[in-house]
Amino acid sequence: MKCSKCRFDNPEGAKFCSECGQNLTSVAKSVSQPPSYSDKLSKIQRHLPQSLTEKIITQRDRIEGERKHVTVMFCDMEGFTRLVERLGPETSYDIMDQIYEILIREVNDFEGTVNEMTGDGIMALFGAPIALEEAPQRALWSALSIHRQLAKFNSQKKGIGPIRMRIGIHSGPVVVGTLGNDLRVDFKAVGDTVNLASRMEGMAEPGATYVTEELFRLTRGLFRFKVIGKKAVKGKTEAITVYKLLSAREDIFRHRLGAERMIYSEMVGRSRELDQLVQQVNKVIKGEGSIVNIIGEAGAGKSRLLAELKKHDLAKRVTLLEGRAISMGRNLSFHPIIGLLKQWMRIRSSDKDSAAEKKLETAIRALFPDRVGEVLPFIATLMGLKLSEKYQKRIKGIEGEALENLILKSARDLLIRTCELTRLVIVIDDLHWADTSTVELLIPLLRLTETQSVLWINLFRPGYEETGQRLVDTIKEKFSAHYVELLLEPLDERLSEKLIGNMVNVRGLHHPVIRQIVQRAGGNPFFIEEVVRAFIDEGAVVLKNGKFEVTEKIGTMAIPHTINDVLMARIDRLDEKTRYLLKVASVIGRNFFHRILSDVARGIQDLDAKLSYLKEIQLIREHQRMRELEYLFKHALAKEAAYESILPLRRKALHLQVARTIEKVFGEKIHEFYGMLAYHYSRAENLDKAEEALIKAGEEALKSSASSEALHYYQEALKLYLRKYRETADPAKVAVLEKNIAVALYNRGLYEEAVVYFDKALNYDWGEKLTSPIASGFRFLSECSHLLISLYLPSLKFKKTPTDRELDALDLFLKKLKALSVINAKAYFVESFQFYKRLANFDLTKFETGIGLFVGASTLFSFTGISFRLSRKILDFAGTSVYEDKGKLFIAHDLCETIHDYMEGNWKSIRAYDDDLVDKNLSLGEVYWTSQHYHWHGLPILYQGHLDTAELLVQKLTEIHEAYENDLCIMLRLLLSTSLLMERRKFAEALLEIEAGIDFGQKNNLGSTLIHLFSCKAWLDILMGDIEDAEKSLDQAKKIGDEVDTVPWMLSNYCRSRVEYDLYRLNESIISGDKPQVNEYRQKARKSAGTLLKQSQKVAQHRTEAHRLMGVYHWLTKKQKKALQWWDRSIKEGERLGARLELSRTYFEVGKRLFESQSKFKALNGIQAEAYLAKARLLFEEMDLQWDLEEMKRVAGS
Repeated sequence: MKCSKCRFDNPEGAKFCSECGQNLTSVAKSVSQPPSYSDKLSKIQRHLPQSLTEKIITQRDRIEGERKHVTVMFCDMEGFTRLVERLGPETSYDIMDQIYEILIREVNDFEGTVNEMTGDGIMALFGAPIALEEAPQRALWSALSIHRQLAKFNSQKKGIGPIRMRIGIHSGPVVVGTLGNDLRVDFKAVGDTVNLASRMEGMAEPGATYVTEELFRLTRGLFRFKVIGKKAVKGKTEAITVYKLLSAREDIFRHRLGAERMIYSEMVGRSRELDQLVQQVNKVIKGEGSIVNIIGEAGAGKSRLLAELKKHDLAKRVTLLEGRAISMGRNLSFHPIIGLLKQWMRIRSSDKDSAAEKKLETAIRALFPDRVGEVLPFIATLMGLKLSEKYQKRIKGIEGEALENLILKSARDLLIRTCELTRLVIVIDDLHWADTSTVELLIPLLRLTETQSVLWINLFRPGYEETGQRLVDTIKEKFSAHYVELLLEPLDERLSEKLIGNMVNVRGLHHPVIRQIVQRAGGNPFFIEEVVRAFIDEGAVVLKNGKFEVTEKIGTMAIPHTINDVLMARIDRLDEKTRYLLKVASVIGRNFFHRILSDVARGIQDLDAKLSYLKEIQLIREHQRMRELEYLFKHALAKEAAYESILPLRRKALHLQVARTIEKVFGEKIHEFYGMLAYHYSRAENLDKAEEALIKAGEEALKSSASSEALHYYQEALKLYLRKYRETADPAKVAVLEKNIAVALYNRGLYEEAVVYFDKALNYDWGEKLTSPIASGFRFLSECSHLLISLYLPSLKFKKTPTDRELDALDLFLKKLKALSVINAKAYFVESFQFYKRLANFDLTKFETGIGLFVGASTLFSFTGISFRLSRKILDFAGTSVYEDKGKLFIAHDLCETIHDYMEGNWKSIRAYDDDLVDKNLSLGEVYWTSQHYHWHGLPILYQGHLDTAELLVQKLTEIHEAYENDLCIMLRLLLSTSLLMERRKFAEALLEIEAGIDFGQKNNLGSTLIHLFSCKAWLDILMGDIEDAEKSLDQAKKIGDEVDTVPWMLSNYCRSRVEYDLYRLNESIISGDKPQVNEYRQKARKSAGTLLKQSQKVAQHRTEAHRLMGVYHWLTKKQKKALQWWDRSIKEGERLGARLELSRTYFEVGKRLFESQSKFKALNGIQAEAYLAKARLLFEEMDLQWDLEEMKRVAGS
């Protein structure tokens, strides 16, 4: 035994060194006691990547008890005992610790896991505890890398002596047992999987890797081996062939094989679906529109069905435009729509902005010779194109919802005009991957099927709630009459066998093989095709005399269990460079341009030849896109399989290369690719560049009105920024990101979430919001007083010129108020005073919207009925300057003044509605103001009895709704239409509108609107004599009213219906002689009539009626003189307002009551009953109130 101190050779068994006296037993003990189990386990866990740890933990339930095909690797170091003797235990174990780190790292880098540390080495698993594609290859790459790293270690640690590993590897089945909390796998071998790997390691010479024949067979095309020969192995009755791993192959490339690799089959099992598709194309040729959704799992044949349609003769008679979503496209704004438009306009990706604009201009001029300047700016904005100066002017100052409105209208106009010139078929493929903005744009455009000759064909997988399923649900709800759903079910066994027979000559293909393919395919046509292609790749199927036939190799072919296994087997058989090329392409995306790929993979020789080979074996397709050479993975699953097989570190590096190449190749139009850059830089974990790209992508998304995608980009940017800087983050930058998130949420209609972010952003400018009730109360009083001072002592206010930052803050607060007006009326009212307090600090003439914003304060007092005097003071404050403006300022002032006059009762002062004003504001995308204009002008027109004009305004609101699909417009149209139909007593039509309105209100959580509509329903029920339903409707309205704060205008309708109900019950109980009920409803009617009368002081709409109903109450309670006094007031108010509808009904009520036998009076104000009835009849006839005329006849007859 050699002494570790003086290097003297001592006899075996010596306890002390004969030369220096060193204790030799302590050395022997050190050598015999390797690190403890816990030390080894700690080392394994310390080097296990976090991502791999999380993956193992999340898959624990699926891992345990699972039968897996695993590759096992044993590594053992040569001469560790001699190393300890030579260098001593402390130094030796320090070196061994470094060696373990190399071994563990090189296993983990190839996604293997070290399961045990065995004395002087390790046992590693590839394919357990988590499944891996290419597990055998990864084990071999890991082994080669271990040998390389140890050689490097030896060159750096000269004098230690060469450290070399013996490595043995084998693949086979195991059953995974329990997975401990230490993530160590306890498993049972099936056969001798672990034993054979260990035997290979034992046979291997130092610095070499030995493998079994099984592993050689799986990897022979990718690595070089040397045959060692037959070797006897303990536990095996026959010797086995052993191979020595030499290197990975670098120089393999298969020559072009041509048609012998191409397979084809007639489409099987989809004839019914194809017939239905053809039928829909035939319908569009005849001028009818429809929507077809082709839904099926990956590989079910959606794209093949579309390909068959394109070959049909009818397809030549239509214009077919196709857009495709991509797997990274969930946050690429309008990606499939942009692709479709670029195909249509013949715009290439290489086109500069000026060239793209020119092509767009040519295409739009052909459709709209006189409207290019109106349509092009918004279509270009949708496409993300930069506009030249002449078109930029058109969209200047238009943003958010207004921009969304104009983009939708332009897209709609474009499609309508195209349908007038041709029969249009629009295809959106892989829609399950589409961005939310695309879906939101598609939904209103689908409505065109009701009036235009357009066929929409959408292809997507099931189970995608936000895209495909949302589209299905919407179509079934809104467009079911025009909808056809093609659900591609799996092929049955007979059809699966037929498909196999179509692709290869069945002669020679054993039936058990066919059965196994059929069973594992599960009816998936793509699976079957890929298995057959795998047979061709292996030579188990060859081309003979123009037909495919099987060879004797068929008996050795293993049928994969999943489609991913099939694809990975095919990918694995490619030579290394071609396989690498395919993986690079998968990182770029399902579609990839040649010049992007050639730059990222510029080190690969014969790139075009390799791409040709990939085409020939049908993994990719090629097509020219406006002279731009582009490729497409033949199936999305092939792209996914290739991508998932890339090692994480390599994948990150490739994403970085792709991002840099995009920046280089598309530098002049990089704004179109910010979303893609954000994706690639994020995947590359380049945080600085990812953050920059995310912010720019958000800006571009907001510019193109893609609020959903803008929201994603800004949220990710904020998350990334806070993760990087934590407590050192710049509050100003955080506020900017929070502001943009708020705006994106607001544009999407997510008002509750938007208000949270509005507050966060505003806190930076205006300080934290007060939360205590007392402080909030004092602040509110202060803000009210500031508003009063600004009205009565304006010289003390309105002095400061606002900065850009202050204007941004005001705009942000205004958007917040608009959101609050929808979700929380009370908060809207309270916080409005804070807004106007701050606004009054600035000289309103110094910025464009100043006066218009201040005028809006009038509605705080008129709409609530708090003070018409203050409301008028604010309106007068604007002066006459607003009348010179025919844009937003004037329409806003007009709306505020109309609401004021309508509520106060100055109906004859209200200006006429203005179509020119509406058109000008619609050209700015202002659907909010224009819808409100028609609605609020429509109400006084309606109640003054101009019913045909009111109907015209309902129609105008319908047209705006159809052009812009705006929710506010829908609601206002429903409210005006319902009131019109109710006043005309068209009960059936009114009921349909009410039910539609209630459905809309419930879906959108519009509490105030629901109070109004349930109250209308109650009144309708009363008029129809359905008193029980009326009671239910009133209860519903009251329940909602107890839960939400609302304004007098919405409540007044409830009050009117409640009085009508109570009077009906009172009259009923008087007739029946039920005294207790008479007493009950006398009190209820008196109370409800008094409440309505009080409300009518704030809402003139029901003032004439409130007086009439109070008169009815007094008449029923035998106070006829008082009744006549109330009717006199009703007539005078009705005449003052010009409220002919209710005035006519008051005339009828007076005439009818004076005619009653128990009437003590024969006249009112000297006018007899007959005269009042004549007045009523005249007005009924003028307004064409047929129900009222029939009612008059009925009363006269009785």
